[in-house]
Amino acid sequence: MVMKAAILLGPRDIRTEMVESPPIREDEVLVKVMACGICGTDVHAYKRGHGAREQGRFILGHEFSGEIEAIGAAVMGLAIGDRVVGTGYRNCGSCYQCQHGQPDLCPQPLVPGEGLDGAFAEYVVVPRPLIGKTFFRIPAGLSWEEAATIEPLAVACHAAARARIQSQDTVVILGAGMIGQCIAQVCRSMGARTIVVEPSPIRLALAEKLGAEMVLNPRDADLVKAVAAATSGGMASTVFECSGSPEAFRQAVAIARPFGRIVQVGLFERSLEIAPELASTMFAYKNLTLRGSGGQRWDMAMELVSSRRVSTGGLITHRFPLDRVEEAFETQMDAKQSVKVMVIPGV
Repeated sequence: MVMKAAILLGPRDIRTEMVESPPIREDEVLVKVMACGICGTDVHAYKRGHGAREQGRFILGHEFSGEIEAIGAAVMGLAIGDRVVGTGYRNCGSCYQCQHGQPDLCPQPLVPGEGLDGAFAEYVVVPRPLIGKTFFRIPAGLSWEEAATIEPLAVACHAAARARIQSQDTVVILGAGMIGQCIAQVCRSMGARTIVVEPSPIRLALAEKLGAEMVLNPRDADLVKAVAAATSGGMASTVFECSGSPEAFRQAVAIARPFGRIVQVGLFERSLEIAPELASTMFAYKNLTLRGSGGQRWDMAMELVSSRRVSTGGLITHRFPLDRVEEAFETQMDAKQSVKVMVIPGV
């Protein structure tokens, strides 16, 4: 059986082709893809021509929802026709942990869309689906497209958990792409006050519509003065840097309060240089904590979506069929007009 898939061939070269439909092992499921969002990491791979691993022709896509088409003999708790969302992992087999009998501690597992073929295709294989941990049935009433946004929400939940948000905290989110928008909503669900900083008018308007207490365009406002005024001089307890901009990172240091936190969420495409003065401010004068945020909290995301305390459907700004995948990627790269772009294989 053959299927349609978007193949990444090189930098900004992605094409829809007919390929062999993937077989499944006994610990895998085959999912018919109903919707798949374009993530920031997909965009980085599209620009480079490869993912974190250089592996030639490759299928991106990990923010997907779909219907189970086939189930391996060793997979329990699922049925053909189940509406599902989530991911699965295989250990890489080559790192220290894998070579020393600790595959579950592998720091660079292979997942659909990164190391394994992903979901910009009519079908995707999910290895070792962990029911209730990384793989879930879609809640009743949730559309395919909304379900496909649970993955970026899970990333946002992990970032918020890393920050240890407390009620009444003032948090600043630098960058209001999909992850930044989700972080703002997750922090509000925890009782924090949110300030969103973003130069794109469409993204700024969405952040305000979804409940941000304050929105700021960095091209029009002095961020240090604005945050100081909004916090009576206390500044931000946590700053989430979601843009991947070196300039934004330096702004994060300036607007964080003493003993505050910076959570680095965005991926940098340019070198981040930390001058001695900036390092002194971060570590000697302000005693800031800098945290990474790679990871997902699927359980938390599912609870927030199911309870409707977080809304992601309104962040979907564009939809494209698989045959127009290159146009979809170019649209996702344009922050002036898009937040989340969905690829719908079935249309």
